Amino acid sequence: MGLDNFYIPPFVETFLIFLMIEIFTGVLTNVFIVVVNVHDWLRGQSLNSSDQLVVSLALSNFCFSCINAATIVCSIFFSSLFLKDYVFYALYCIMSYSIYSSSWLSAWLCLFFCVKIISFKDGCMGWLKTKITAVVPWLIVLSQVFSIASSVPIIWTFTTVYASNVSEGFPSNGTVKVVGYKIDPTYNMLSLLINCFVPFMFVMVTTGHIIVSLCAHTRHMKQNMEDHGPSLKAQQGAARTMLSLLILYLIFYVVELGLGFLSMIDPLYWVCFLLIFSFPTIQSVIFITGNAKMKQTCLKIMKICAKHLPDTPSH
Repeated sequence: MGLDNFYIPPFVETFLIFLMIEIFTGVLTNVFIVVVNVHDWLRGQSLNSSDQLVVSLALSNFCFSCINAATIVCSIFFSSLFLKDYVFYALYCIMSYSIYSSSWLSAWLCLFFCVKIISFKDGCMGWLKTKITAVVPWLIVLSQVFSIASSVPIIWTFTTVYASNVSEGFPSNGTVKVVGYKIDPTYNMLSLLINCFVPFMFVMVTTGHIIVSLCAHTRHMKQNMEDHGPSLKAQQGAARTMLSLLILYLIFYVVELGLGFLSMIDPLYWVCFLLIFSFPTIQSVIFITGNAKMKQTCLKIMKICAKHLPDTPSH
């Protein structure tokens, strides 16, 4: 996760520049998703189930980007405050919550698309297909409750790391220097497996099923010389979006689990760290480009901004 026993790499300036760019763009893109959907809701348009899940994911990713920014600022500019127990525990719990919440919401979003796109008629999936609109709000609430319940107990798994010169005992004045914290590796791995690996399996199964189904349907339309109009384009667009999400989730979960096996002095650790921080931005960009409403709004904003840019002088 990157917070326990925090260490700043020697290439700190370059690292921080990339880190702050990722955090800023993550906040900006996820705020855009929330604002567009809330604006439509205030105008009287109801949010469908996929919009509810996407907005919930955007809020979770926004929380992740903000807590990352707070962690970086505190660890560098307010190191004494950062090493206060209550500050460190709060930051770590919120970061854990945002990761767990995003994982479960991503799994439910892929499940929703799977149920809506594929023709299920019988069994549990057939029943879920008829009830999915009513089930989605409960899945969102369940994700938040379970993520909080998994994050809070982490507080009791930390051990405080003191400076080596006081390892033999406490000094005469009763003060010790705290240099970091270590989390219990067993609980950390267990919580990651439950809240990251299990949702990832949902994502793998549902997204793989969607991609295979959409590709088969698209090939069937081409072979039967059916209309290659908006319907085919929509199918191809949906397949590209789901494939992009699958690749993104695969990279994210592999990197997240891999961080637990890398040392902080290893440059590869910090490459993985940057990849984790880029997740909210990349996921939100996929959502924006894959949603006609948000893509159109984004293009309008870009055109308006382009009009207000000063003209470059011609030579």
